[in-house]
Formats: sequence, structure tokens, C-alpha cells
Amino acid sequence: MKLTTDLSGLWANVERMGKFEANFNLQEDHSPDFELDKDLSSTAGLDIQLEDLELENGVLSVKGRQVLLFIPDQGQAIDEVLGGIKEGRKFHVADCKTLNSMRQKNRFNRYKATYNTSGLFKVYGVSYETGDSVEGEAELRVCKNCLSYLNYKGYRHGKGLPKKQIYNEYDISEFLSEYSTLFSSMPDRSQVVDKGGYSDDWAEVSTNYRATVNFCCEQCGVDLNSNKRLLHTHHISGNKRENHPDNLKALCIDCHRKQPHHDYMRVTHENMLFLNGLRREQGLFNISNWNQARNVADKAVDGLLRFYEKSGYPLPEINFIIKNNEQSTFQLEVAWPSLKKGIAISAEDIKAGQLYGWNVLSVGEALSEMNQ
Repeated sequence: MKLTTDLSGLWANVERMGKFEANFNLQEDHSPDFELDKDLSSTAGLDIQLEDLELENGVLSVKGRQVLLFIPDQGQAIDEVLGGIKEGRKFHVADCKTLNSMRQKNRFNRYKATYNTSGLFKVYGVSYETGDSVEGEAELRVCKNCLSYLNYKGYRHGKGLPKKQIYNEYDISEFLSEYSTLFSSMPDRSQVVDKGGYSDDWAEVSTNYRATVNFCCEQCGVDLNSNKRLLHTHHISGNKRENHPDNLKALCIDCHRKQPHHDYMRVTHENMLFLNGLRREQGLFNISNWNQARNVADKAVDGLLRFYEKSGYPLPEINFIIKNNEQSTFQLEVAWPSLKKGIAISAEDIKAGQLYGWNVLSVGEALSEMNQ
């Protein structure tokens, strides 16, 4: 029997609700990117060759993913490393002098790459007591020369207790978050961070709380009604189940990653451009001192700004926009307009600035210059 029912009204309602296309695939993803991310997210890491390592950004990366490099072989110290008695071999995050020395000595093949945020690394060695091969997972510490190379949190100029505190409180998740704008291929937060810990009604709690502050960041004041996904609800204490309003704070994704007690949080360069564009439009970009400059600047240039302040540079412009013509603009993360000098993240902005007669460096080039 032929059906003659008019379904046009039903389809009109479907169109109004928006189309939904199911992506249902029982096949396991064996794409090269999937395998790469799977290896890099493990505590065992990925074997890499010297030519695989990318150094253009100052921090280390492999195929566009920011990574840590570590040596799994702990030799005869393996028992003490696994027992937490010895720190073990340091892992690297930047193109420091130690890593450069290892390359020159042709000892680079000892390293593995990972972006696992647990702080645990799969290591092995030969027991000094028994002579047996031993393996397991151990906590390793960051290389101090890497912290100095990046001037991480002011480590380069720190002394005594503050310098020791920066080293002792170094957090991998926080570090990867702070430099995530330099990379286009870093994994999403869901691939790195355990989703557990939040209460079952967290989505509703978060939405309701952000609505009470009219979807404005309680740190920098930016109004994010136009893009609510960039406004998060932060647990001040770090306890993800403590949802009392006194423990909650609405923060834009940039301010959120600058807080203690958060997991890995990827912030793209595009997100930062959007946020700072809104901040400028909303009159929130008044910078009169170095602290204010660092508060609104991309975290990837924080160490550079601390260095420039200590070195007596004049206060720079942050997120400086130059109109080349009516259709073309380029943006510098840090700029000294009177000197026509600046730092940019986007390769297109670097090229445009240089063509326009500016001395524009990448973040990696600026870090290299700082360490000369």
C-alpha cells in the first residue's frame, strides 16, 4: 500500500531543531595520529630519533605535540628511584644546555617522549643488590636547566627558597597548559585528564553558577555571553565535589589555567586571540605595569616578560595589532612599537610583521636570544 501522508510539517520541525548525524563506527581507530597519541599519553612514552624532535618553539615537541623527554634506563639506581629514595634522571621540557650536550655526544637515543600528565614514568635498570633486571613506574623531576632556559615563573633570576619552591612545585599539567597555545596538534583535555571526580550534577551546577555572574569572568572581568564555552567554573579548593558557591569561581579559560589546582587545560592560540579581542573591546586592556602585562599576556611569553622586566626593558604593548591596510592586519603577543620590535606566535603574523619592516621573533627565537 502506498503511503500518502504529508510529512513536510515533521521535517520542518527537524530542520528547526537542527540536523544530527550519527557517527557510529565499531572499527577501532588505527590512524597514525591515534597510535601516536596513544603512545605519547602512556607512561612508557615513545621512542624517538633526533630528527623527530622539533625545537622551533623553545619547548620540545614531536609532530606538533608538546612533549617531555626522559631516560627510562636508571642503571643500578633503579631500586632507589622506584623507592623514592633517589630522584632519578631528570626529564626535559626545553632545548636546554643539558639536552644540547647529549645531542653533541650522540647519546640522544637514550630518550623517550611523552605528554602523560601523571608525573609517573616507566623506568628500568639493574638492581645493585641482586643483579636482576627491574622495571616499574617512578616519579621523575624536571631538569633545572630547562626551567632556567624558559625562565619558568622567574626561575632564571630566582634565589634560595623561591627558586627551590618553583622546582619543587613544578606541575606537568600546569606546564603543558601554559604552552599549549604554541601548538596546533595537542590532544584535547578529554584525552589527557581523567573525567572522574566531579559530581553527577556538575554540568547543571556549573551552568547555574556561571549564570549567577552573568557569564563574566570573575578574574579579568571579560563578558563571555557571546562564547559561554570559554567560561569555566573553577573549584577554588581543588576538590571537584565541593560545589558550595563559596568554593566556586567563574573564570575564562585563560584565567582558569593560571590558577592552582587544575588539570591539563588546552588553550588554543585562536581562543587567546578571541579573549583578548573581547577584553580590548570591553575596555579591560589597560596595562600600566609589568604585573598587569603578564596577567593578560599569553602564558607562553611569561618567562620572557619576566626577563625583560629584570633587564630594564620599557613596558611593552601586549597583543598589539597593526593594520597593514584595510584588509590586512597582524598581531604581536609582545611589542615595542617605538623600536618596531615584537614577538608573535602565528607564523603568518611573524612573516607579515617582517615584511612590514618590524623585527619580529617567534617565541622560540626570543628564548634563544634570551639565553645567548
